[in-house]
Amino acid sequence: MFRKSLGLLAAGAALMTVAACAGRSDLGFASLMTEVPATRAIVVPPPGGPSVVAVLQQQYQNGLSQEIALSTASRTTGQNAFYVSLLNNTSGSMDISDSLSLPTLTPDRIQREMEERIPGVEMETSLVYVQNRFGPFGFATGRSATGDLCLYAWQRIEPGEPAIFVPGGAVSVRLRLCDADASVDQLLRVFYGYSIAAYYRQESWNPYGDPPSPPASFGERDAPMYPLGLGDRGGGTTVVRRRIVSGEPRRSVPAGVPRRAVDRDAVAPAAPVPAPSETAPPAGFPVVPPPPAQ
Repeated sequence: MFRKSLGLLAAGAALMTVAACAGRSDLGFASLMTEVPATRAIVVPPPGGPSVVAVLQQQYQNGLSQEIALSTASRTTGQNAFYVSLLNNTSGSMDISDSLSLPTLTPDRIQREMEERIPGVEMETSLVYVQNRFGPFGFATGRSATGDLCLYAWQRIEPGEPAIFVPGGAVSVRLRLCDADASVDQLLRVFYGYSIAAYYRQESWNPYGDPPSPPASFGERDAPMYPLGLGDRGGGTTVVRRRIVSGEPRRSVPAGVPRRAVDRDAVAPAAPVPAPSETAPPAGFPVVPPPPAQ
């Protein structure tokens, strides 16, 4: 009897173990995006620009992509963000499931991106040619129903002459930025001044191409270079600003009179003294003869 009871207990314990194993499972996520620290952002906004609040990253076999969320001061639906893709090998196979591809920039593709990331805002693409330190880029602006000004800018950075044997990689950048008080110039400043803070440690990875050559007149004779934009402004002479210190006592400004900022290094030409009026006096007044000559 005792052995029979031990057998029943052992069988029950085995059944409980099998049931526990069958009911246990690991938690899975539908998204492959993971959050990384803000210091790992591929793109860094310019000083004074919007701050980075979060970075979502997805890793691929031939690169990675990030959604860099920025601080938002608007009432428009959506999140200000940089959308960046860093491609390591442009000749990789697109048949691999976790392979990153950068499709060609077309008006239809950009329009779909704007409709997805700035919904409900009529965006107008600018026809003005612009470029930043990485080359030319395009942008569109629009006004939301809440009165915010929105900007969507796009750029693809890759060598001008693609390498056949050693691909140099590529970088794709998008910016979605809406603000309640900023102007177009202030929004564009963010795209003009952003920096790319990541790179692949491979000698062949170079989406920026060869560095530009120095000016042809660099180091040559009879080719002066002036600092601070001072140079020949069409008059054939160099602009020189001298500091002149006057020995006259400074006049006190009465209270309530606004002060005018004066550049101490810039000397304005003296105003000509007006000549005495030679017009006839108004009718009805006596004519006063001039004083006798000395």
